[in-house]
Amino acid sequence: MSTITTAHATYRPAKQPGAGPISWILRAFAVRAQRERLGKLDDRLLRDIGVDHRLARNEAQRPFWDLPR
Repeated sequence: MSTITTAHATYRPAKQPGAGPISWILRAFAVRAQRERLGKLDDRLLRDIGVDHRLARNEAQRPFWDLPR
């Protein structure tokens, strides 16, 4: 078994697309709009997507900066 080492190599992670502040702001506004629409769905539509009224209301009331991962 052999081992390869280098004394000068440094690890720099590649910049992930969508990691900048403008991308974050655009995503926050999109999530906010989705949550607003979710809060306006009637019970029949919520059942169709498998969400109850309480869960939809809680999700719709989350602040815009609380983004899903």
